[in-house]
Formats: sequence, C-alpha cells, structure tokens
Amino acid sequence: MIIYVENKAFPFRTFVTLVDPTDKIARVRAHLLHSLHEIGREDHQFRLRFKGQYLRDAFYLEDYDIGENAVIKMVPMSKRNDSVYDLKSLTSSTTLNLDLGPGQTEDVKSALYRELKGFCFREKLISDFSGLMYMHFLTACLTLLTVYWYSFSWTFPLFLIGVIFCPQFTRIGGYVGNYTHWKFVFCVVYAVGAMATLGVSLYYSAVQWMSIVNHGCKDWVFVDDCSHKHVFTAIFFSFNALLLLGAAIIVAILFFNFRLQIGDYIEKFLVQERDIEDVMKAARNGKLKEKRTAAYELAAMAASGDDNKFRIVAEDGLDVLLSLALSSDDSTQEHAVEAIEELLIIPSIQDNFVEMGGVKTLTALLRSENSKVMQEAASALYTIVSESDEHNEHKGSNQSAVVADHGIDDLAYASNQGTIYCQRTVASIFLELAFNRDIRAQLASRNIPAQAMTHLCRSNDPETQRYALQTLELLAIESSDMICAQEELLDILLELPLKTMDEKLYLIAGKILLYYAENKDTCKQTQNAVLQKVVAKVIFCTTEHKGIKSKAKQIRLDKVLGYIRDNAADREAWDMADQGLQAMNCDDDNLSTLPTLSTLEKLNKMGSKEQFGSKTSLGSDVKPSGSSSD
Repeated sequence: MIIYVENKAFPFRTFVTLVDPTDKIARVRAHLLHSLHEIGREDHQFRLRFKGQYLRDAFYLEDYDIGENAVIKMVPMSKRNDSVYDLKSLTSSTTLNLDLGPGQTEDVKSALYRELKGFCFREKLISDFSGLMYMHFLTACLTLLTVYWYSFSWTFPLFLIGVIFCPQFTRIGGYVGNYTHWKFVFCVVYAVGAMATLGVSLYYSAVQWMSIVNHGCKDWVFVDDCSHKHVFTAIFFSFNALLLLGAAIIVAILFFNFRLQIGDYIEKFLVQERDIEDVMKAARNGKLKEKRTAAYELAAMAASGDDNKFRIVAEDGLDVLLSLALSSDDSTQEHAVEAIEELLIIPSIQDNFVEMGGVKTLTALLRSENSKVMQEAASALYTIVSESDEHNEHKGSNQSAVVADHGIDDLAYASNQGTIYCQRTVASIFLELAFNRDIRAQLASRNIPAQAMTHLCRSNDPETQRYALQTLELLAIESSDMICAQEELLDILLELPLKTMDEKLYLIAGKILLYYAENKDTCKQTQNAVLQKVVAKVIFCTTEHKGIKSKAKQIRLDKVLGYIRDNAADREAWDMADQGLQAMNCDDDNLSTLPTLSTLEKLNKMGSKEQFGSKTSLGSDVKPSGSSSD
C-alpha cells in the first residue's frame, strides 16, 4: 500500500513510500532515509506522527491502524538550521558531541550505505545482463550459419524471455515494467533454460572439436569434417557456452539480490534493543547524546511489553527517567516522559511512581516551553487520574497527588498555553478529578479551575468543550456561586448555538444556565431578552414531568419566572414567564387545560434567529434536571 509522508522542513515535497500493512514503522523510516539520501539529507533528524500519536519503530503499521493512502507527519527532531552534519568529515571524538537524534547512529548509517551498495550492485547486474542480451541476439542469429542451424528454435526464445521478462531497476526509480512481480520466476525459468542451452552448446562444441581433431586438417586443408563451417560451429558453440554461463551466473546472483528490500539492514538496527543494564548506565553517566539515545531506547522498551516495564522499574528506572525528564535537552525530555507514560499503564508501577513523588515532576513539566513535553506530561497525568475501576484501592490517593501543591495551577496553565490536543487532555483530567467528591470540593473552593474551564469552553474542539462543560456542571453542584461568578461563561453559553450543532452541548449548557437562573444576583443583573426567554423556556420544560416540577417548586423557580415577568425586557419574555407561572402553579390534573406556549414556538422563527443561528432554542425535547439537587 502507498503511504504519504509530509514534513514542514520540506514544504514543497511529499515523500511516497510503498509498504505492507504488516511492516514495522522502522521499515517506513528506512524508506524515508533512502529518500533523504537522494537529496543529500540522510542526517535529517525526524520522528513519525500519525493522528497526534508518535510512532515507535518496533510497532507495526496495523497496530496504529495506518491504512492505504494514509498521511503521516515527519516531525523534525531539531529546531536548529544547521542540523545536518557530514559525519564522514568528522573524527570519532567530534561525532560523540553532535546533537543527533535517534535513528541517526553510525550503525544505522552503515546499514543505509550497505543497502545502497546492494541496490547499486543490482542496477549494475541488470545493466550487464542487458548487454549480454545484445550478444545473445547476435549468437541466436549466427546459429543459422552453423551445422546445427535448428538450435535457433530454442536459442532465440531464450533470448526473448531474457529481453521481455527481465525486470528493469534503478536505485533511484526502483523497479519499472509490467513483469517486476515475476522477477523470481524469471530468474528460475531463465537460469534453467540457460543451463539447458549451455549443456547443448557444450555437447555440440565437443562433437565438432572431436571431429576436427579426428580429421586432423592435414596441410590445413579445410574440407569434410574440417571444413570452415565445422570449425566455425565448434568455435561458435564454445563461445556461446561461455556467454550462457555468464548470463546464468548473473541471473543466479540477481535471484538472491532481488530478496534485498529497503529496510532489511536498517530495520534491524532501528528496533534492536540493548541490554537494560547498559541503557541505564548510559542514562546515568553518559553524555548528552548518550542520554538522549538511552531515553529513546527506554521508551521503546517500555512500549514493547510488560516484561520490559518491570525490568526497567527493577533497575531503578523510574528515578532515572524522572532525572531525564528534567534534562535541559528537549528530545531527552520527550522520550523520558513517553517512557514514564508507558510504565504508568501498570497499576503497581503507577502506585510506586506516585509514592516517590513523580507526579510533582509531571505537573512541573506542564509549564515547559516545549509543547511536545507539555502534551506528553498531560497524557501521563491522565493515565494516573483515569485508572480503571479494577484498581480503585489507590485511585483516590493518586488523584489527590495530582492536585496537591501547585498541581491545579499547573493544569490551569496548560489549559491556557497548551496545544489543542493538550487542552483536550487537560479538560479530561479536570473532569476525572471532578468525579471525586473530595477533590471536587477542593476544586470548587478555588476560582482557578472554573476560569480554566471557561477558557477551554472557547475551544474549537468539540471534545474539549464537552469535557469543560461537564466539569463546570459538576463544580456547580458544589458551588453554584463560583460558576455564576464567571462573567465570561454566560456569554459563551449563549453563543454556543452559533458555533456548534451538537445537541449534547446544548443540554449541558442549558443545565448550567439554570444555575444562573437560580442565583438571585445574576438573575437580577441581566436585562438580556434572549437570556430571559431561554431561562423561561428551560423552566417551563421542567413542568412537563411531575417529579421535576415538584423539585422546581421546592427550589422556588417560580420566583425566577415572577422576576422575569416583572422585569421583562420585551413582550415575548413577559409572555413566556407568564405562561410558565401558570404551568408551575396549576394542578397536575389540569395541565391539559393550559394554553399552548405559542410564543415559545415562535422563538425558533423570531428576529433573534440572527443571534442563535439555525438552532435558536434548546429544543423542546431537551429536558434538563432542573436544579442542583439533582
């Protein structure tokens, strides 16, 4: 299948790779290294990313659901403009200090040059074979001049097989032609045909030489068995045998050379794993490049299986990774946090990590200037707070560790400064924390979480909006005053229908608007006709269900309708509030005698449609809970 790879470092070039779904990511990287070599950038440092997830060399394409015509991003590893180095011109001592990323080691480069040498050799062999085919054509024609002229009947077809079915290959362009997928069949068929023809040629040559020797060619008189034709036949088939032997040898070598594919040598070095003890030693005492490579290898090892995860932890890997996560090198930080995230999948390792204070390091990394490090740290924290129900014994304490010290402030910072993906992750972290009653009370006691969620509500990402609104709804259960104190939130809720068609978001927004309706200060402060009509309709909808209507009376929502009627901004707001009061105060048995809420139906068609877009109301099918006591 075909995969496209884009890189901002090469804005006018898209790399095209031909791979199989069962290939490893390392195979794709190998294709790219070959392409980069052709433009003189084989030292370009990069990583591969697909749908926001970084790809590991040891994993397969199908593990990431990468299919036909997928577009993968090639992310540069270095922001420096002089990130390309000519290693051949540097001494080994200088090479150790280079700022090279993983995948650019000497072993990988040696494997790259080895593959290139193999492909150049293949191109030369095919070129030589094509040259032999011209000579083969000449010998096929000359067979008509020999004693055994009928040998043309199998010599010429063998020539046609060699010319028509021989695959054409160049190192830069690859295979060309309609029969390239038959290359192994061609090698077998041609080799068998060449050896058979070789045997016949040797036989004819031997027969003619024996007849010539027996004749003796006395006095160099070329007659009878020593005629010119017989001598030419002996010499011709001897030469033809050598030609066929050379062609058969070339085809035999091609048969084995055709088995070499891009990445066969490179992949082995990209996915190989050193002993964990050696990696730990390099991570503790190595230089900058060695620590970076060690962090990358630890991330790859942690992702390859649970056994490696426990082996890393047994070698004090958590302490080492925390140290690497605080490195001044961005790449080292990224790989270290990735490795930590992989390790935290195991509940026992997660508890150990929390006990040793590792959460403080992750929350501190939320203030990193590197957006990738911030994103990886947020993902690791989400792994901690979203542990499955199968491991609830320490879940509360692990979540508490996240909000301890300056954790809330760090999460709020990431919600404002992070990327879209990071903001979504932070919003999901706050939502998970808000489900915990004790932590929810702690979040509701401070204004920072509500401000962060209000900011996230402005995001263009629907998932981020949904997580933020759900968190605000949970925080409102603890402190509705804190929610109503967010001046910007009310405008965001009212503008929501202009930005999305998601009815689930409408429902959550409607529930939060009820808290504004319940709050006397916010209700009295507003003279917004649209808000008054929205609040009146939401309260009216609560009267459709007997149980919800009873709760609405208990929390005195009828007083809200009375205030709207007495301080209505326009006629329609007064009508909605008045009919809502009638529905609220009438007996349940007399609901059928109520007048229809015609003015509410007009809400979808009135002039305020310019403010609400195609969906001006919350919809009559949306039935919010009606109060915070729900």
